[in-house]
Amino acid sequence: MIREMSKPAFWPTGMKVRVHPLFLLLLLASLGAGMIVETLVLFTIVIVHELGHVFVATSYGYKIREMQILPYGGVAKLEHGAMGWNPRHEVAIAIAGPLNNLLMILVGVLLHAAGWWSDGLTQFFIKGNLMIGFFNLLPALPLDGGRILRAATSGTRGFRAATEVSIRMSFGIAVLLILFGLLSLWAGYPNLAFLMLGAFLLFSAWELRKGMRVDMIRFLDAKRRGVPRRAQEVRTLAVPDTMQVREVIEQFAPDAYHMIYVLDERKKVQTVLEEEDLVHSVFEENGMRLTLRQLLDGGRKGNDNRLSKM
Repeated sequence: MIREMSKPAFWPTGMKVRVHPLFLLLLLASLGAGMIVETLVLFTIVIVHELGHVFVATSYGYKIREMQILPYGGVAKLEHGAMGWNPRHEVAIAIAGPLNNLLMILVGVLLHAAGWWSDGLTQFFIKGNLMIGFFNLLPALPLDGGRILRAATSGTRGFRAATEVSIRMSFGIAVLLILFGLLSLWAGYPNLAFLMLGAFLLFSAWELRKGMRVDMIRFLDAKRRGVPRRAQEVRTLAVPDTMQVREVIEQFAPDAYHMIYVLDERKKVQTVLEEEDLVHSVFEENGMRLTLRQLLDGGRKGNDNRLSKM
């Protein structure tokens, strides 16, 4: 059961804070080992790391629906899944957490130099920040590094393909962490943290893969509703008229406007479609599985009036 915590008065309006069960297990294990101070320090590091994401997101005008505290940091969930279609915002929000870890290391060093912190506490504080900061920079969703990877590749690969790359990285890194944890157990040096983080990342990647269809719909909806505030790059796609609408829109990238050149069997341009034509087909005519030829002909046979499977 995920436990809801009371939110301080300075919290963004409406934002809930939830603690993941794995983080609670980590805290309980630390308390059981008599590491009360270390447990409080770890909890503080995680909270401050996540506040970096929260405050940068709110500075861009996003509304935070929920902040979830995880063993490695946290996840700020925005209203309507706003992240993913503005790469610059996503990078800035993602990098804010690890930057807060660096700032905390600096604060710890200064407090130690002033004689207020002991050597042991300072070393644990620095180690905890480095661990959480570097782990979050791994190129795997939902980690900060995975969001940065998706933002960096979405402009050339398209939003869906960039998301798939980050999710595949998540599966790979999760398996490596689990294998490392099992090897440490076999060697007589048990490290449950690797097993827990690997298991969590594996579960998260699985959930993200299942939710890709919804994420893609939200991405298209943001394109449909978004009002350009600056000049956009124009991306052109030359595609055969036998290609499905679904296959074309999966190549759409954020921060770009798409012109689709529809080719016949002789590779001659039949017509040029605008981005809105295909997005309109998805939301207004349930035409995800229509080929471009059917879309141009106005054919709707075989359409079951439901959004087709992505």
